[in-house]
Amino acid sequence: MNRKKTKARKKRLTVAARGRNKARWPWIALLVLATGSTLAASAYQVATYFGQASLFGLKAIEVDGLRRLDGADVRAASGLAAGTNIFAIDLDEVAQRLEAMYWIKQALVVRKPPDRIAVDIVEHCQVAWVDLGQTYGVTPDGVLLPVGPTAGNLPVISGLSIGRDSLRPGVVVSDSALLAILSWWEEATAADAEFCLNVAGIQPMSGAGIRLQMAGDGLEVRLPANEADRRLRTMRELMPRVHQNYPDPAYIDLRYAGQMVVGKKKAKSG
Repeated sequence: MNRKKTKARKKRLTVAARGRNKARWPWIALLVLATGSTLAASAYQVATYFGQASLFGLKAIEVDGLRRLDGADVRAASGLAAGTNIFAIDLDEVAQRLEAMYWIKQALVVRKPPDRIAVDIVEHCQVAWVDLGQTYGVTPDGVLLPVGPTAGNLPVISGLSIGRDSLRPGVVVSDSALLAILSWWEEATAADAEFCLNVAGIQPMSGAGIRLQMAGDGLEVRLPANEADRRLRTMRELMPRVHQNYPDPAYIDLRYAGQMVVGKKKAKSG
């Protein structure tokens, strides 16, 4: 008899405990909501503080990666003013303004609290000049650059048939002949940089060929516009024989499989 009463009492106690737990949940939910609201308000206050505090006023712009440009160019193009709160600056907008410059290929802009903005610049790499009625610099992917000082001796690419009305610095020239020459030139400079220092000009030829004009003696070298590494190795191997048999050749033609054609200079008429 006592055991039955004890079980009944335990059952009632369990039910009562469950009832108390159910009653507690709304208060917990309210507490969570109140805590979340407090955190949101705190976050807003922090953001407001960062956006207004004079401690974070811009004092300097740190720039890395410059070769052609200087810090003054980047500062002017960035549109940033001293004293601007660094947390109020739109970094993407600054990057877009910088990438609108002809010489800048990519710009990464980050904050450096408390008072600096850091800019990492990737400049366009000029690999040649291109004569399109007006001379431009040109990148490996065909972007035209304004005429300016450049390091090293770069060849002039000419003989291209390209509409000139819309040409200007910053425009990408997607002409197949130009892109083929640029691709060949990139491979050639990687394979034999010393030889390429002596190339003064490059022109396209019919049948997927290119014509190199050498500096100094004006020797013309005709090559297929592919396998630059192998073509230049072949020419290196054969050049001693060429100069031995033809002291002053006009051109060397390697476009024919298994052979090299050497052309003599025409005798000047008296």
